[in-house]
Amino acid sequence: MMYLLLGPNSYQALRKIGELKSAFYKKSRQAGGNVLVEEFDGDADEIQPEKFYAALEQGNLFSKTRLVIFKNVLESNESIFKILKKNGDFIKASRDIFVFWEKESVKSTLNFFKKYAEKIQEVRPLTKKELAAWVDKKAKALGFGLSKEECAIIIEEAGPPAGGVAEWALENELEKRVLGAPAPLKPPAGKKSDFFGDLKSDFKEAGASPFPFVEKIFSASLGWALLALKEAEISGQDLQRLIYPLLWKAKQKRMADAYWHGILAESAIRRDPKNAYEILERFILAIKA
Repeated sequence: MMYLLLGPNSYQALRKIGELKSAFYKKSRQAGGNVLVEEFDGDADEIQPEKFYAALEQGNLFSKTRLVIFKNVLESNESIFKILKKNGDFIKASRDIFVFWEKESVKSTLNFFKKYAEKIQEVRPLTKKELAAWVDKKAKALGFGLSKEECAIIIEEAGPPAGGVAEWALENELEKRVLGAPAPLKPPAGKKSDFFGDLKSDFKEAGASPFPFVEKIFSASLGWALLALKEAEISGQDLQRLIYPLLWKAKQKRMADAYWHGILAESAIRRDPKNAYEILERFILAIKA
């Protein structure tokens, strides 16, 4: 079985992939089976044709069904698409579930998926009107309303909606408001806004800046990243708020998966603030995996 998510909107694509994974975990556990989810990211690693072929063909003795996710692996390597075309009938009849997300697609690729995919879902950037409706709906779901002026200001702050970047930034801003963080103000005329700039001022009263720890967490190896978290705790950082500069860094580095894990971590911390340290540890383990 095969699905295609087509388009550059990383927010919609990763949200949908997250929903598919959650549904797969739930269904597999209800059936008493073991869960096996495999992910391959063409933006992060160069996927060799041999590895792609093995991922299509390999079964698992301990799992009845696999969920295999390929993110942007076709555009950069024609050999991979050739392997996919040869195995179209096999994949369609397979008990495994294969999900492809491609930011762009040529006609031949789209024709293949129209023939073999169970479903094709477009994940395009939202228009300004759609983005305003999305912000309004998201704000109401979080328990507060926004005036048209407030909505326009934070959309302007978030920047162009291309690639789902605006939705990531807007969701983070709305989550901040739930926690009582100060709302962004409209910048003076002629001054370029820094959507995440206010994050730095949030930590001025906490003593040491969080950003040296954030830099270590992203750039160092797993062991040193975990040590940086411990150092942040010892230095008196507010761990419940440390997730915000981590989200800022993930956005700055254009690490969509890390940003997604950060959103999950922020939600978990909001629900269970006493375990912020353990939640941040899991976040670090996820982005270093």
